[in-house]
Amino acid sequence: MEQPIQWHLQTGETGQTLKIALSYEGMNIICLTGISEAQKASLKALGAIEV
Repeated sequence: MEQPIQWHLQTGETGQTLKIALSYEGMNIICLTGISEAQKASLKALGAIEV
């Protein structure tokens, strides 16, 4: 996730951006068992992937 940290008020363009790492970014959860679909959806929202 990238968050603008600087923007130009006259043009509305962003300058620099800050990349914020998500808690579970890139964690593969394809073989994860014992959790509900809602829990799996929460992990995906935090950056987990299924590959």
